[in-house]
Amino acid sequence: MLAYPAAAAVGAALVAAGFTVMGIVAQVMNGVTERVFEGLWIIPAAFLYAFVVFLIGLAVIGTPAWLVLVRTGRTTRQHAMLAGAGLCFLAGAIVVAALGEPVLAWEPWALIASLAVPGAAAGWTLHRVAYGQPGDRRRL
Repeated sequence: MLAYPAAAAVGAALVAAGFTVMGIVAQVMNGVTERVFEGLWIIPAAFLYAFVVFLIGLAVIGTPAWLVLVRTGRTTRQHAMLAGAGLCFLAGAIVVAALGEPVLAWEPWALIASLAVPGAAAGWTLHRVAYGQPGDRRRL
């Protein structure tokens, strides 16, 4: 019951951390070091937005994907991480393509690739909360 919100929270926290780091780096690179922390109000908003997106993604895309993995006997933590990374990468690619970004530019691909990290962490968390430690006998 708590696996989806926990996974969404971890994915959202990593997205918000990415926003934080990139916001600070952008301010420092632009030479606006005295106002570097003024833009950090975006962190809670980024977390809440990413939490909702991850939660919906887990329910709408993650559940059918996990059912396919269960049916094919691929239920290890590594499979959950690969599924999370792959599905976030694919979702990012679909959004970038829908927005009409140029395919040969590196920026959209950097964004898409960066989404694989919170996706993998969400997959790890989902598996950890749902199945427990590797030695636990608890099952879904």
